[in-house]
Amino acid sequence: MPWWDQLKEKAGELAGKVGGFVARELANFVQATAGFLLLLFVMLYAMFYFLIEGRAILDATLRYTPLTDDDRARLLGTFTSVSRATLKGTLVIGIVQGGLAGLAFWVAGIGGAVFWGTVMAVLSIIPGVGTALVWVPAVIFLALNGQVGPAVGVALWCGLIVGTVDNVLRPRLVGKDTEMPDLLVMLYTLGGLALFGAAGILVGPIIGALYITVWKLWGSAMDVPDGAAETKPLNRDPDDASLNTGG
Repeated sequence: MPWWDQLKEKAGELAGKVGGFVARELANFVQATAGFLLLLFVMLYAMFYFLIEGRAILDATLRYTPLTDDDRARLLGTFTSVSRATLKGTLVIGIVQGGLAGLAFWVAGIGGAVFWGTVMAVLSIIPGVGTALVWVPAVIFLALNGQVGPAVGVALWCGLIVGTVDNVLRPRLVGKDTEMPDLLVMLYTLGGLALFGAAGILVGPIIGALYITVWKLWGSAMDVPDGAAETKPLNRDPDDASLNTGG
C-alpha cells in the first residue's frame, strides 16, 4: 500500500510508452504497405506498356547509342542472360535453403516442417535475415520447452549450413551462365545490396556484367592491328630542319 501511488504512476508511464510504440509501428506498417501497393501498381502498369511497346522502346533507346548493331546485340544479350541467371539462381537457392531448413525442423520434431520449409524458401530472397525469421524463433521455442539438444542442433545446422548456401551457390550459379568470376559476382551482389537494398541481388550483377561488356567493347574498339602501333624512328640528325626548335 505505501507504494501504490508510485506503482500506478509507473504503470501509467509504461502503458503510455507501449501505446506510443504500438502507434508508431502501426503507422510504419501502414506506410510500408501503402508504399508497397503503390510500387506494385506502378510495376504492373509499366509492364503493360513494356509488353506491348517493349520492342519499339528498346529500339528507340539503342538507336541513340554510338554502337554497331553487333555491339548493341551483345549488350542486350548480356542483360538478358544475367537477369535470367540471377533469377534462376535466386530460385534454386531458395529451394535449397528451404529444403535444408525444413529437414532440420523435421529431425527436431517441429510440426509442419514442409510448410515452414516453404515459408523459408520464400523468405530466403530477403538479404541478411531471410530464413532466420523462422528458424530463430523455432530455436527459442525449443529451448523454452526444455529441448536444448534439438535447439542447439537446429541453430548450428541453420546458422552454419543453411546460412552459407547463398554465399556458396550464388557465385557459381550466376557466374556459370554469365561467365563472370565468382569473386566479381560476390562483389557485385554485395555492392548492389548496399546501394539498392533487396533489389540489388538482381541489379548488382546486371550492372557489373554490363560494365564488363562495355569495357570489352571499348578494348575491341581501341585494338589496333599488329605493326600499326610502330612509329617511325626519330631522326637525330642535327641538320634536320624538323628538329630545329628555332624554326
